[in-house]
Amino acid sequence: MTLSDLPAWTLTVIHISIVLVFVLGLMCFFLRKRYIRQLVGLKLMLQSVSLGLVFTGWQRKDTYAAQSMVISALVIEAVVIGLALTMIIQLTKQVAARQEEHDRSGPDQGPSAACVEQEGDH
Repeated sequence: MTLSDLPAWTLTVIHISIVLVFVLGLMCFFLRKRYIRQLVGLKLMLQSVSLGLVFTGWQRKDTYAAQSMVISALVIEAVVIGLALTMIIQLTKQVAARQEEHDRSGPDQGPSAACVEQEGDH
């Protein structure tokens, strides 16, 4: 199928869809508080960029350049998502460890109570 076979409104719908997916990912990235959902928003944005690259290459009849750019983008995306997931896991472990330490110290004892106990030992 070539571009001349498609009506003009179809191309407009495809462009609008790509922009809509990107905006949806952007909103998800900035408006969500949980890290995994923000990561999903980032993934949506990256996928819409890949879709846009493929569509632009198809429009310009230069699919080889578009495919090579998309493959490079997918490799970079995999690295970014992997690093982000690793950082989220480490952050979650640290927060859980601090919460557990706080729970063990007791709700009435804060940092000042621990300092007072240490000063009394000397």
